[in-house]
Amino acid sequence: MYNEGKFMRIKEKYLILISTSIFMFAIAGSRPLISLYSTELGANIAEVGLITSLFSLLSLFLAIPLGRSIDKVNVKTPLYLCLGLCSISLIIPFVLGNIIGICISQILAGVAQMTFVISIQSYAGGMKDRKTQEYYIAIFSIGVAIGSFVGPLVSGLLSQSLDYATVMFYLGMTVIFAFPFIYYLLGYSRTIKDEIKDNKIKDTFDLLNNHALRKAILISALLLLGKDIYISFFPLLAQSKGISNAMIGLIISVNAAAGIFIRMVTPLLLQQFKSSIIITTALVIGGCSYILNPLADNFFILLFVSFILGLCLGVGQPLSISNTIRALPAARIGEGLGLRLSINKLTQVVAPVVLGGVSNLYGIFSVFYITGFIIFFGSIDFKAATKLTLRVKKK
Repeated sequence: MYNEGKFMRIKEKYLILISTSIFMFAIAGSRPLISLYSTELGANIAEVGLITSLFSLLSLFLAIPLGRSIDKVNVKTPLYLCLGLCSISLIIPFVLGNIIGICISQILAGVAQMTFVISIQSYAGGMKDRKTQEYYIAIFSIGVAIGSFVGPLVSGLLSQSLDYATVMFYLGMTVIFAFPFIYYLLGYSRTIKDEIKDNKIKDTFDLLNNHALRKAILISALLLLGKDIYISFFPLLAQSKGISNAMIGLIISVNAAAGIFIRMVTPLLLQQFKSSIIITTALVIGGCSYILNPLADNFFILLFVSFILGLCLGVGQPLSISNTIRALPAARIGEGLGLRLSINKLTQVVAPVVLGGVSNLYGIFSVFYITGFIIFFGSIDFKAATKLTLRVKKK
C-alpha cells in the first residue's frame, strides 16, 4: 500500500543530504586554501589567524536576529539567499586576486554558512516529534561530513595543478547545483508556523537561564573550536613539515571521513553508553590527539591522528544540536539556534586571532598544544556533562 508520508520523508532525506553535501563541499574545500593562499600572498601566521576569524565576524552579530527571522518565514527563502551568497563569496578571490579579496570572501562565506546551518537545523527542529527531529539532524550531520570529506580532497588535488584562486572559482560554481534540491524541499512544518503567530520577541539571552542549553552550547563551542582551528592551521603545520597540498587535502578529508563513520555508529553507541560519557570521552581523546599533531613527522601518523580527531569532533556535534533543540521552546528554535551559533562564532572570532598571535611568537606548534589543552580540560567537569545530556539506558 502506498504510504505518502513515508515517501515524502525519504524524498526530504535525500534533498537535505545532497544539498548539504554540495554546500559543504564548497565551503570545506575552500577553508584549507584560504590559509595557503594567504601565505602565498605574503601574510604571516598572525595575519592568517586574523583572516580566518573574519569567517565568523559578521555571523557573531547576525546569528540571533537571523534566527528570529527564520522562525517567521518559509525556510527555503534564506536557503536560496545563502547559496547565492556562498557562490559569490568563493568567486571573489578569483576576481580580485589579493588579500582584500580573501577578507571579503571570508566574511561573506561565513554569513552564507551561518544562514545555511540555522535554516536546515531550524527546519529539522520544526518536525512534529523528537524522533523525526533527530532523524533529520542526523541526515544533515552526515551531509556536512560528506561535503567536508570530499571538498578538501578535491581542492587539494586541484591546487596541485591550478592556482588557489581558480580552484575557489570552481568551488563557487559548484554551489549552483544545490539550488534544484532546495527548490523541492517542503516549506515550514505547520507545528512551528502556527506557534510563531503568537510568539512575542523576548530577550534572547533569557534562553541561557536553561541549564541544559548552557551546557549544550559550551560543548558545541569546544568541538567547533577544535574543528575550525584544525582546518585553518593544520595546512600550515603540514606545509612546514614538507607535506604536499594533495596530501594535506587527503589528511583533512580523512578527518571528515571519520566524522561520517562516527555519525553512522553513534546510535549504536547510545544504546550502550550515556551520551554524557560519549561526549566526555570524545573531549579527552580529542584534546590528546590535538597535542600529538606537532609531535608527529610521519605522514601516516598524521593521517591516523587526523582520523582519531575526526571521530572525537564528529560524535559530539549531532548530540549537541539535538540537546540544544530539546532545550528550546518550539516557537523559538531558530532564535535559540542563532544564539548557539552566535556564541560559537565568538569562539571562532577570538581563538584564531589569539592563537595566530601566539604562533607568531612561539611557532605554529603552540596553536595545537594550546587548543589541545583547552579541549582536554573542557572534559574535566564530568558531573556537569552528565547534567547536560539525556541518559540512555542499556538494552
